[in-house]
Amino acid sequence: MPVWDRFRPSFASAARSDVICPYCLERLGKKFLIRVCPVCGAEAPCTGRVEKCSNPGCSGSFTRLKCGYESCGALLPAGLLEYDKYLRFSMIGTIGSGKTSFLTAMLHELRNAENSPWVLSHMDGMTDRTFQRNDGLMFHQNKTVDSTPPGISPRPQLWQVRDLDKQTDTRIPSYSVTIYDGAGEDFEKEIDPVISRYVAGSKVLVILIDPLTLSEAVSEVPEEIREWSSTAEHTGGAPTAMVDNLANYIRACCGISVDRKIDRDVAIVFTKIDIVEGEFRAGVTMQPSPHLEKRGFDLADADAVDQEIQDWLAAKHQSAFLKAIDANFVNGRVRFFGVSNFGKPPVGPYRLGTVTPHRVLDPLVWMLYKEGIVPAV
Repeated sequence: MPVWDRFRPSFASAARSDVICPYCLERLGKKFLIRVCPVCGAEAPCTGRVEKCSNPGCSGSFTRLKCGYESCGALLPAGLLEYDKYLRFSMIGTIGSGKTSFLTAMLHELRNAENSPWVLSHMDGMTDRTFQRNDGLMFHQNKTVDSTPPGISPRPQLWQVRDLDKQTDTRIPSYSVTIYDGAGEDFEKEIDPVISRYVAGSKVLVILIDPLTLSEAVSEVPEEIREWSSTAEHTGGAPTAMVDNLANYIRACCGISVDRKIDRDVAIVFTKIDIVEGEFRAGVTMQPSPHLEKRGFDLADADAVDQEIQDWLAAKHQSAFLKAIDANFVNGRVRFFGVSNFGKPPVGPYRLGTVTPHRVLDPLVWMLYKEGIVPAV
């Protein structure tokens, strides 16, 4: 079969209304797609048929696609138009909350967990290089990863997830997962239009919070752990102000008025839960996650974790924090999670012991449940 024939389904499906450019987050369709010859770079309008390039001396075919919006013009990952589902989420949080470490741990567990039904692969070279660098630092060199530099608009990470649980003899359902990881400093500044598009275009917002920003928790953590944590370099201010700042940032990005609650699915993830492990004693939060083993989202487990974290906040005199969450977000669309990116506290400045992440896949499984990909069990 000629190579251009194999690409015909991609172009024929280009009119799908749910396909969005992963870079500018504008909706695509034949009107906003351009065919590109990967050999000579020639461009042509997108039609249902893939033709050979007509440039003299070129032996290529129009097998690549490019975003047709003038403000973007990015080459699109191969096969972008063929996915069963398109998942997009942004990670938002304060300085030092561990967003990049969380993302690295989550992707590592998704790729390496023995009982995972999903196969993870990158969609572009930048995504692979970023993951390989951070994964090597955390899991092989036992070092903390660098935080996302402020003041820049990083490209989103583009991943493909194939679902082995739903495969047939001839087909494996696949999902496009677009992840945006911005700098913690940026949510306190003037809204960047690129960042705003990513936040507004996300189906789920993942808000990461460092437990050490809660003064009641900090007082009970050994001094050396506080010094080795990234929190020691950045003060988060009052927890209620932190929630209000995050909510105002989201409202500005999404065009939500101040008198309206934020009607988005929101995962509020307390990172570094291992540092306050003693607060949960024999609770569910510190037990191994059951979701992968049960091949679904265990609602009873997730509800127990959600309640334990809220009870812990109340016990730490953080009722104002909970009220701020309730005042800014639609209650039925918010869920609390407790995770540990490393599994245990650092053993020195920027130095880690053996990294064994704890419950870092729980927010992702919740997203898959909300998308109808995994069932409630």
